[in-house]
Amino acid sequence: MPQNTIAGLNADNNKKFDEKTFEDLYRRMYPTLKKYAIYLVKDVEDAQLILNDVFISIWKNGTILNNEKAYLFRAVKNAATNYHKAAKANLWYMDSEEEFSEIIDVKETPSQAFQNKDRNRVLYTLIDQMPERRRLIFYMYRIDGFSYREIAVLLDISVRTVEDHLVKGFQFLQQKVLENKSEFR
Repeated sequence: MPQNTIAGLNADNNKKFDEKTFEDLYRRMYPTLKKYAIYLVKDVEDAQLILNDVFISIWKNGTILNNEKAYLFRAVKNAATNYHKAAKANLWYMDSEEEFSEIIDVKETPSQAFQNKDRNRVLYTLIDQMPERRRLIFYMYRIDGFSYREIAVLLDISVRTVEDHLVKGFQFLQQKVLENKSEFR
């Protein structure tokens, strides 16, 4: 059984990572982390596998978690990144010529390409309706791939302000997309 953790302490306060401590951590954090993992990998089953791996790693290593929420979110994000890298590697790896025959041509038809371009145009138009600062943060995060912390440092604002702008930006887009459903079909 693992030793040393601060995720929760026993009643005797000797910093041993026991089953009850682990179960408490799991029950408190799993629902939120599951939503986050689903957002990252876009698949419920893969998200659950990622979370299981993260929690198994914590149990096996007896990881000391000073800031358990930050640690767990980072661990899930890293696991999701590794999942995407593995998926890409598997996509390009072919064992035999038999597998080539199973590949399906997934190129867009001209009609689909036109619809996708049109949707993107409408989406960018909606993003451009956001206030200037929110739009900048949104583009930095979603298009340029900057992290919350990187954006905060570059714009000399708090990470919480970055989060606030992104949440409000996503809410705005969601509202506008629902109002313009016909353009997104």
